[in-house]
Amino acid sequence: MNKKKPTYSDISRITGVSMATISRIINNSGSVKPETRQKVMGVMKSLGIDTSELSIIPRESNLIIFNVPSFDNPFYSTIIHGAKASAKRNSFTLLINEENIQDRNVDEFTALLKKSKATGLITTNQLAPHILEKLDRTVPVVQCCECIRDLDIPFVTINDVATAHMAMEHIIALGRKKIAFINGPIRYKYAQDRLKGYIQALEYAGIQKDQDMIIQLSEINFDMAVSAAIQILNSPKRPDAFFTSSDVYAAAVIKAAKRLGIQVPRDVVVVGFDNVEISSMCNPSITTVNQPRYQLGFLSCEILVKRINNDPTIVGSMYLETELIIRESSSISLNYQES
Repeated sequence: MNKKKPTYSDISRITGVSMATISRIINNSGSVKPETRQKVMGVMKSLGIDTSELSIIPRESNLIIFNVPSFDNPFYSTIIHGAKASAKRNSFTLLINEENIQDRNVDEFTALLKKSKATGLITTNQLAPHILEKLDRTVPVVQCCECIRDLDIPFVTINDVATAHMAMEHIIALGRKKIAFINGPIRYKYAQDRLKGYIQALEYAGIQKDQDMIIQLSEINFDMAVSAAIQILNSPKRPDAFFTSSDVYAAAVIKAAKRLGIQVPRDVVVVGFDNVEISSMCNPSITTVNQPRYQLGFLSCEILVKRINNDPTIVGSMYLETELIIRESSSISLNYQES
């Protein structure tokens, strides 16, 4: 007759240690006193449980690093709040790091991970594949927003191509055909994909792409975008609409239009992206794409915690839904007056 396999309940009854603590010992999740760990492991061995493959060395910290390319972009703030909520829920501490990780500094960054005894990394950066793989060999990594889809490293993001196409369809449905596009740094996945969605929507509508209508900026910078918008609004090819890859750019277009006496949305429709706070604060308020930023951060951290804990129920990569928030900057029926 086969002997019944010992359960958590059996180990708890013999040791007097709670089942939650036993689970943390077996999964190496959370801090446990060394004497408690030793007691439980001893009982498990006496019950014939093979502990050789268990990760019995306790973590030295519960620190997760959240890496962003820049604090200047307001897009990241709500994502960070979501990640913090998940970290707190799982008894981890979240430390925010601002750094562009490249070949020149990746060794320095991995040294930081080791020195801080970080247990995992969430990154919103655009990283080269070999750098991302190197980081993942150091600590478990989850990609947030920016991602390399072909690597076996989980990510949480949106479908930027389809979402940009959706925003463009809204503009085209308003009868606008001379649509300018202000885009962010092309090294980022989001910028590449939103450009694809913009071009794709033009092709589907039978509108000829005009390279002069595509403004490629090197950073998310309001003043830079104002200057670029003034230049194109003063050109012979003045657009009747703008789609921008960031609400910061959309706000800049509205400021540029006001300087030139051009009314939004009557003369120029403006649609942004991200639904950051500035989009509802502008006058007129900005039509924009809402990203579930809190969920992006929260779910990235949830997946990372599962990776850290070797949880077999880990969910792979995720694409989250977006929605178009229609406000004054594309409501052409609105009798908008300059304030």
